[in-house]
Amino acid sequence: MSKFNKHILSLENPEQSQEISKSAKLETWLRALQVAQLLVINPHGLGGVIVRARSGPVRDRWLAYLNTIAQLGGMRLPLRKMPLGISDENLIGGIDLDQTLRTGKAVLRQGLLAQCDQQLLLMPMAERVEVGAVAKVVSALDNGFISIERDGQSRRIESHFGVVALDEGIEDDEHPNEKIRQRVAFLLNLDILGWRDLPETDDDFVPDSQSLQDARENFSNVTVSEDSLNALVGVAEQLGVISIRALNLAINTAKCLAAFDAEDEVSSLHLQRAIALVLSPRATRMPQSAPPEEEELPSESEEQPENEQDPVDQEQEDDKEEQENQEDQEDQEPESNAETPQALEDEILEAAQAAIPADLLARLADLADLKSPKGMGGKTGAVKVGRMRGRPLGNMPGMPEGGKTLSIIDTLRAAVPWQRVRRAEMLAAGKTIPLGKIMIRKEDFRIKRYQERTQTLTMFIVDASGSSAMHRLAEAKGAVELLLAECYIRRDQVAVMSFRGSTAELILAPTRSLVKAKRALSGLPGGGGTPLSRAIDESFEVASASMRKGLSPALVFLTDGRANIAKDGSPGRPKAMEDAQQSARAAAYYSFKSLWIDTSPQARDEGKAMAALLGSMYLPLPNAGANEVSQAIMQGLKKA
Repeated sequence: MSKFNKHILSLENPEQSQEISKSAKLETWLRALQVAQLLVINPHGLGGVIVRARSGPVRDRWLAYLNTIAQLGGMRLPLRKMPLGISDENLIGGIDLDQTLRTGKAVLRQGLLAQCDQQLLLMPMAERVEVGAVAKVVSALDNGFISIERDGQSRRIESHFGVVALDEGIEDDEHPNEKIRQRVAFLLNLDILGWRDLPETDDDFVPDSQSLQDARENFSNVTVSEDSLNALVGVAEQLGVISIRALNLAINTAKCLAAFDAEDEVSSLHLQRAIALVLSPRATRMPQSAPPEEEELPSESEEQPENEQDPVDQEQEDDKEEQENQEDQEDQEPESNAETPQALEDEILEAAQAAIPADLLARLADLADLKSPKGMGGKTGAVKVGRMRGRPLGNMPGMPEGGKTLSIIDTLRAAVPWQRVRRAEMLAAGKTIPLGKIMIRKEDFRIKRYQERTQTLTMFIVDASGSSAMHRLAEAKGAVELLLAECYIRRDQVAVMSFRGSTAELILAPTRSLVKAKRALSGLPGGGGTPLSRAIDESFEVASASMRKGLSPALVFLTDGRANIAKDGSPGRPKAMEDAQQSARAAAYYSFKSLWIDTSPQARDEGKAMAALLGSMYLPLPNAGANEVSQAIMQGLKKA
């Protein structure tokens, strides 16, 4: 056992430390240092690590330690930084424009992922990396190579690297993409550490260069017994970890630990450390202790008082039992040093349980309470292709007209591979070839494209008529207030319209001010008729105007759906319902995302039919309070 492992195991025993909290923080730091060593031994086999830590001295010190260990392990340029918003060409490779212009033929250049072979890819602000870039990184992690298919050129480049993803999210729900999390072995949280929690120096935990290089070479020779694999699977099941990837990463971690200790086979200690590092942070439940075995009671027929038993029979029975025990002991003697799979599983389960994060139960309870996803559906707005701003989305053939922007570099890339052919055509036609000029044709032109996200406008249309005020107006107000706060967090714009009497009034124009929204909602009166047709007409008119301004509207109707005021203001339910149905058919043309919350005490067919005409998602909530209504709306808008 290495000195490093002994130090960590001593800290895991509370009896050896008077300050439990301080020793736990030191143990966390030592685990982080050991993770750095393991990443150097086999970066691709372990996938990498997600480090939740904002910028500061603790994170800088760990990165400096990782850089030192990587250089000792033989990595020439250990940490290659991946800029946020990196282009596809710089990430996976593309045409080398300079060499292509000089040679007259297409020359491919390597991207960042290809340059990271046998090294580590550093991803700052990993929680903000675009999905497209994440997909390319995880594809390289899965396959071990990068495929370049660009501008008529094809090339496959081997690349085996690990990822160091820095999670700098401020909110609890800000995390790196789940695809990255599934493919890295280690999850570290350095935010719980302060500078005073760290040892004065890490020099005692810096291994020699030869041991690291030997471990990298011997990793493939380390074996894992079948009993160890069975124990690992049993512990993963008890922890609620059902991912095959996580099991493979734990196995590779155990093999790295064995290779570092210069051993040919994974031992129980290596399994304990691997499970503590890989599986325990992923635990979804606390392991249950095995129930005590019930003692087998003798049946009534077998019960016999001691005073009635024959002494001779008792003596013979004792001799026979002693002989059987002696034979059993002789049979088991050669295997006295072997561990049974169950004993091995119990041993490593105890170590895994000790390494489970202290706040696991609290986090699991929070997850259980979140029956609906956080945030409104479409919180970042709709995605569209723009011409002037947004995230670069590549280029496409086309002429630079009508406000479209010419991509000069991409145009040159498209033209250069054809220069030799075009020069030959000009020579064959007897034309003069201009020296030092690039021949560009119409089909070479490329225009820029951008991906824009429009802001979302969530508009609440609240029924404040007499029937609604009598039944559910208070709950509707409470639900809308909760949703307004959620929209404010997501930086959405909100609007509130109420309808009662003979009119529908926009009491809050589209805004991002939470104060204005609450003030408008608190002053919402109730009583009067239900002019549903006017509410539908005017709400969709406001939504249409917002869409022309670049917003993505989503409408939420909170009403019992029983119209009794016609469009011309005259009372009467039949005429009012006919006008409302006509307005709903006309509004369905817009195909806006909408949700119909039936707030009547008992769900009615009128509301369901009106939602169908509008193309809205229908949710009857006869006995729900403000919280239930707001949760249903958030979930409903996500599905709508």
